[in-house]
Amino acid sequence: EAGMQGMRAARATALLSYRSYETYLLSQLEPDEGKLEDFRAISYQQYQGEKLAKRFDAFAYWTLSKAMDTHHVGRNRGGIEAALAKIQAKTLAIALSSDQLFPPHEQEQIARGIAGATFVQIDSIYGHDGFLVEADQLGKIIYDFISENGWPQISRSNELRKQT
Repeated sequence: EAGMQGMRAARATALLSYRSYETYLLSQLEPDEGKLEDFRAISYQQYQGEKLAKRFDAFAYWTLSKAMDTHHVGRNRGGIEAALAKIQAKTLAIALSSDQLFPPHEQEQIARGIAGATFVQIDSIYGHDGFLVEADQLGKIIYDFISENGWPQISRSNELRKQT
């Protein structure tokens, strides 16, 4: 149970960086300025924590988080620039303007470090979770990148599914 409580608290805290200030203003603003407890934002964060705790085993989530936190692309590869310079694949780096978890300057660094890489920034107020909310923009950018690079055509049914 302690692991589950920790996951709930971690998710609630993480939402502060996954979402932007503007997003909270749009979705969690209290209609009653005199309200002193039971705020919408608190309820929302608790709900999101509960959802996460139901979906993941606490130890598995901790292991995944540790792997992500300790990953360093340049480790044992001569640094970040040297590691990126070795990549030969056609690369698309996409950033969300308000993402605090993976800020745009990091995505730009990736694109600058890989020869011929493409960098695109999506203007979004939704923070890190914008990759979920901005699915239409993201889908179009990826579809265009694949089409422009001569990769196998995406079937018409996939294109139609993307638009719905």
